[in-house]
This record gives sequence, structure tokens and C-alpha cells, in this order.
Amino acid sequence: MLRSFVCSATVVAVTLALAPSMAAAQAPAAAPASSWGEIAGSVAGMTDYTFRGVSQTTKGPAVQGSLEYTKELGPVTGYVGGFLSNVAFPDTSSRGNLDAKVEFDFAFGLRGDIDEKFKWDVGYIRYMYPFTDYPPANSMSLDWTEIGVKLTYDLGFMTPVLNYFHSPNYSVGGGKSHYGQTGFDVPLPLYDITLGARIGRLVVANNANFGLPDYTDWSIGISRDFPELLGVNIGLTYTDTNVKKNAPLSNKSDTTTGTLDQRLHDTTQPRIILAITKKF
Repeated sequence: MLRSFVCSATVVAVTLALAPSMAAAQAPAAAPASSWGEIAGSVAGMTDYTFRGVSQTTKGPAVQGSLEYTKELGPVTGYVGGFLSNVAFPDTSSRGNLDAKVEFDFAFGLRGDIDEKFKWDVGYIRYMYPFTDYPPANSMSLDWTEIGVKLTYDLGFMTPVLNYFHSPNYSVGGGKSHYGQTGFDVPLPLYDITLGARIGRLVVANNANFGLPDYTDWSIGISRDFPELLGVNIGLTYTDTNVKKNAPLSNKSDTTTGTLDQRLHDTTQPRIILAITKKF
């Protein structure tokens, strides 16, 4: 999932921020290179790929890449981007995993700022899992779509963050969903370390289809750029949720009910994640 828009994202908002971008093409001598727009991206490796507090790799390692094209459109900036990662989801009908191995996300939107302090981003994201037919017994799909709004305000000593995402049909027939998240980033006066914290809440209409109850997730972590190590960023994040074992599940749109599967519950448990990101 294009967590660079999320963040959140995110291995929890710490791992996939894009670096200053480079020119996508050389403009003619009479025109500045910026008239063609810019391309930026990143590659990352991490001990676990977590999205909204839930492991997307059954608590295993992940390798990811992202690429984004941006173009100045008067007072705003338009963007189109992609994200790629390995995934591994537990199959609740067996002791193995689903056949989904790859996640590819596509996103586009607009972003801008006011006085370079208040920044906003409005975008569309399509989460896709190619080469899978899950679940084979019905028409539900892992693929889903979301729209989101991201807001930040630079106070100097701290940057508060406020995000909201809505999906008309969350993954695996989850129905309408809402995810709100808030938090902050603080530059510490120690070795150029940044401290970040997030707390979010996911509400899904059809919990029995989705496999998880409505829940709250939170994370706290530190990260630092290392120019002496080829410019990589290293982040360490603690993440957790309030998902309870054997939680009851039900759909708001019909009478389907169930109980949280133990293997899904395991993906929501606390863990510490190490992430190394190279931006270009």
C-alpha cells in the first residue's frame, strides 16, 4: 500500500518519506529543468512491514521501493507515484499463508503549503495485490481504493500531523471505512535524531469480512539520516494495537458474525521494527 502517502504509512510514518527529488528529464537550454517536473524515490529494507499497526508480512522482513513524479501547477504541486513491497498474509482457513506475495500501489493527488509552514496533501490511492485470486470461494478481493487528506504544521520545535482516509470498500469486502490519525515529529537536540509518534483509529463496516474488529493503533520511534553511510536513514519504531484475543466480529450490513483468528491476532501484537531507507 502506498504508505508513503500514509504513512503512515506506515512502517509507521518513519520509513518511507521521500528525499529532495531530482530532475526527471533535461529541459531545452531555453527552459528551466523544473518545467519538466521532477522524479524522486526510495528503496528500503525493514524487519517487518506494518500498516496501521498490523503486520503485512506476518512479522517477517520486507524490501520496498517507491517512485514519484511531481509537477508544479501554479500554487500547487501535482503528483503521481507507485509503491512496491513483498507481503505475506495468514490464511485463516489453514496454517499457511495466502498466495499474495506482492503489493503494488498507485497514487495521485495534489499538495501545497501556506507560508511554507502549513502543508496539505489530498490524494487517491489504489492498493493492488497482483498474481493472487484470494479468496477463491467468492468474489471478494484484496484490492481496494482509498482517498486521503494529510495536514502538517511546522512549529519549529515540533510538527503536528493530522491524517484522514476513507474507503468505499475496504480490503476483502470490509465495506466503508474511516481511518483517522494524529501525532507529531520532533527534532531532538541530540545527533540530529527525529522523534515521531502516531495514534490512529480504524473503523470498518464489515468486520467479519475483513477479519479484524475496529481498533486503535499507536507507534513511537526515532530516525536519523547518516550522510557518512551513503546517506541512508535508519529508523527504530515500536508499534502496538488494542486488538484483543478472540474478539467478536460482525458485519454492520448483514448478519455475518465470527471470532478473531489467532494468526490474525498475532499480526497486531507489539513489536520493534528496524528500517533502513535510501532516498534518491
